[in-house]
Amino acid sequence: MLEATARRGQPALKYHNARLFVAGQGLSNIGTFSQTVALSLLVLQLTDSGLALGSVMAAQALPIMLLGPWAGTVLDRLPLRRILLVTALMGALQAICLSVLAFTGTINFGSVLGLAVALGCIQVFDRPGSQAFIAELVPRQAIAGAVGLASSAQAIGRLGGPALAAVLYAWAGAGSVFAVNAASFAAVVVALALLRTSEMVPRNVHGTKRADMATALRFAWHAPAIRSALLANALIGLLAFNFPTFFASISSLTFSQPNLFGAAESVNAVTSLAAGVLLGRQGRQPTLRTVGIAAIALGSSLAWVALSPTGVVFLAAMPFFGAAVVWYATSSQAMVQQRSPSEMGGRMMSLYTLGSMGTTPVGALIVGAVIDHWSPRAAIGLGASTAIVAGLVLVLLWHTLQHSRSTEQRA
Repeated sequence: MLEATARRGQPALKYHNARLFVAGQGLSNIGTFSQTVALSLLVLQLTDSGLALGSVMAAQALPIMLLGPWAGTVLDRLPLRRILLVTALMGALQAICLSVLAFTGTINFGSVLGLAVALGCIQVFDRPGSQAFIAELVPRQAIAGAVGLASSAQAIGRLGGPALAAVLYAWAGAGSVFAVNAASFAAVVVALALLRTSEMVPRNVHGTKRADMATALRFAWHAPAIRSALLANALIGLLAFNFPTFFASISSLTFSQPNLFGAAESVNAVTSLAAGVLLGRQGRQPTLRTVGIAAIALGSSLAWVALSPTGVVFLAAMPFFGAAVVWYATSSQAMVQQRSPSEMGGRMMSLYTLGSMGTTPVGALIVGAVIDHWSPRAAIGLGASTAIVAGLVLVLLWHTLQHSRSTEQRA
């Protein structure tokens, strides 16, 4: 189905299940982001190696690259609510293992690496599962708003997690941070348990044979809007989504002000939270043109960063960058979900996650090489130009599809 204009949907905040689920995710994300920070500090303490830290991040992303498509078929064969309960419990168990090893002083780089792979195996089901589950919490016309609310839950984690990690790590060590993260999964479990089943949108769940990835790939390939959005998402994820690397490198290497990175992240998180809540209230249904314009906005904000002559100008770009990231991520995910059959939700979100997260480790190597051989500005400029070009192509394709549709209607 081709879209003409961005129709106004329904605000997701009016739905009890959406509010409850996002609240649980937001509280849990505080623990998740605090663990990410504490684990990074711990790895550097154990190894004093940036390469080791990068290896842990790559190990966590590896299952998404290798198992993403298969995980999507599982998500479409089983009830998502049950899967998310299991992933929450497994996430808590992984954090408990880290906490016990840290408190007993037996933790080492090998155990951290193994548990990073375990976390990646959990996330390969949890990330796309959470995204697909949104379609069961609200009517189809409110999906865009619900995706916006979900992005605000991520922003809550980015705001509270690092601050919590800094306090706990200094006071009681990494083990305490991991323990708090384990406890934070209780928020997800409670939220899932308290959802009103009578208000949930039913979803077709296939048996063991029908929910195959080949069917989803054929559907995506023969739907021009979805195909284009997924390909653009993979390209942008590859070269434009390495935000921590971008901002850390330009703060430290270009401006010689490492403290700028923390300030930039804080401003970015606050803006992302506000943008997510605003999108959740408005609930506009995005089109391919919307996704393209959002990608152009994302690329333009990165170009601002790349061309910033001073740290102050760099920080001034962060509100626009934070809003653009949320706008792009929300509109692209919502457009794919709204145009996909409900029985393919898990597989389509697995493909989406593969593009947005699975390509990032490879992109990190490319970005790192550009930084080493040229400069942080060059790496950020590469990401900016990628997003802008991808956005322009999406807008052009939208106009082409609209013209074809008008021609068919007149014939």
